[in-house]
Amino acid sequence: MSSPLHIALVGEGPTEREVIEAALKSILAPRSFVLTQLQPEATKPDMGTGWGGVLKWCKQQAARCRPNGGLIENDPTLSTFDGVVIQLDADVATFSYANLRPPYTNASAAAEGWQPLPCPTHCPPTPLPPDDLHTVLQSWLHPAVPGAKTVVCIPAMNTGAWQAAAKLPAGHALLANLECNPSIEAQISVLPLNQRVNKKDRKSRLAAANAVATRWGDVTVLCTRARAFEQAIRIAFPP
Repeated sequence: MSSPLHIALVGEGPTEREVIEAALKSILAPRSFVLTQLQPEATKPDMGTGWGGVLKWCKQQAARCRPNGGLIENDPTLSTFDGVVIQLDADVATFSYANLRPPYTNASAAAEGWQPLPCPTHCPPTPLPPDDLHTVLQSWLHPAVPGAKTVVCIPAMNTGAWQAAAKLPAGHALLANLECNPSIEAQISVLPLNQRVNKKDRKSRLAAANAVATRWGDVTVLCTRARAFEQAIRIAFPP
């Protein structure tokens, strides 16, 4: 039996980790893998969660690669991993650096070399790259750059889109323009129990993750970014 793949995850939080892990189970089957969440990481609470935590991780990665840059996966601190997944929800494009703690002004963000936020959003979603938020994420990482073993995952306006695609029956009203709906997480949290996903309830989240794993084909039909993620994972981790 071959050894499992070791994949590092930089993401916004536990929901995103559960959904991405479920997707990987389907995409990589029958291979096994170990997913290690680098961000948020319980022993580093100062990094925070959400998109701000992802930005802080990227800033640290950038600092390790200065002055000459390099591939993310070539960082010696990541040498035990076969690859890296970096996740960010597309609704970050609507946020501002002033929302961070501590906040940044536009001038201080520009001094860091970061592209502006808010930035344009696109519906239907554009490919990664040249999606505008993808460009912002690259600016957080610069001079580090994603290589062949680093997969950027921007699922939809939020990861709830993949949960909804897996949980809801065909023809459900919420499946229309699914990737472009910034309120999908709130909307699926008040559905009937068999369709509901309550982000604050771990049992509910895990049931949704299991649905993502078992109905991944349906997710890729409804979500262009899910198809793109599958393609990128298959390229990064060929059989």
